[in-house]
Amino acid sequence: MSDDVKHISADTLRQMGHEALARVGVREDIIHPVVDGLVWTSLRGVDSHGIRLLPHYVEGVKGGRLNPDPKMVFERTAAATGTLDADHTFGHAAGVEAMKHAIELARDSGIGAVSVRNSSHCGALSYFAHAAAEQDMIGMAFTHATARVKSPGSSRAFFGNNPLCLVAPMRDEAPFCFDAATTSTTFNAVKAAAAAGKTLPPGLVADADGNETTDPNKAEQLLPIGDYKGFGLSMMVDILCAVLSGMPNGNNVSKMFGDPMSKKRELGQFYCALRIDAFRDVEEFKAEMQEMAERVRNEPAIDPEIRRVMVPGDPEKKAWAEFSELGINVPQHVMAEIRLLRGE
Repeated sequence: MSDDVKHISADTLRQMGHEALARVGVREDIIHPVVDGLVWTSLRGVDSHGIRLLPHYVEGVKGGRLNPDPKMVFERTAAATGTLDADHTFGHAAGVEAMKHAIELARDSGIGAVSVRNSSHCGALSYFAHAAAEQDMIGMAFTHATARVKSPGSSRAFFGNNPLCLVAPMRDEAPFCFDAATTSTTFNAVKAAAAAGKTLPPGLVADADGNETTDPNKAEQLLPIGDYKGFGLSMMVDILCAVLSGMPNGNNVSKMFGDPMSKKRELGQFYCALRIDAFRDVEEFKAEMQEMAERVRNEPAIDPEIRRVMVPGDPEKKAWAEFSELGINVPQHVMAEIRLLRGE
């Protein structure tokens, strides 16, 4: 372990996060989903969306971007649908509230879908979709993001690397989870490569003029997975999250970093819960999910010492087991920022 990293227990990080948000006046019922979502994501080893974002969120409250005392309004619009106005609060709080309503709608109608408007950055989508899986449902979640993905044939980015997520329960282990953006890398990884003086593999990024490059210092855009296919997925997510909710879409989406902290994000999200027993026996479904996953894992590996065959979510399950026991890897500079937020 690097000298620049500490193992911190999840409970300690939750307490520190709670104190930091309470100091800037965030309401108690809003604090819980934010801190729990951040720590939950760090336990899964997804550092980019984990506890390291806490200082950024605190700055959002101080600057006026995030509403610490929102009046979220849910409206049921049909038998299985609803809308949630998040009143510009934390995306984590909005997502938990939206998925709660989606699950309730699904109990009544077999499926529940909730469109969210006036939201903000919501972190890892899997946090919300898992809530549905815990109720023997399939959970789906979508959010749009700042324009970063180069449009095929264009020199510029139009859509964000808009993630999509599906979570389904399994018989003998934590739920299956696919949670991924529409690019093969992130700008966090690009910045890390630049700081380390490394060259990027081909096919990941483009410069300001839309030309593919391997130099992380010149990278300004991300290339979509599968060219027009990844681009199309980004557009699909923007339709669900922006056009359906009435929020800004495409290259009109606000910037998480770069825009002033006084500017509201005005993001949209889309959450869905699907009741499995409306289609087939739940235990049969979970058993078949388990059997399918094990068949995938037993496929012949080219070199099992280097890379074994996995299903989506396996690396996160491994990280969870490790970090739950040893503590979460938190860089020293992030811990220093969090301590400052607590007034230490």
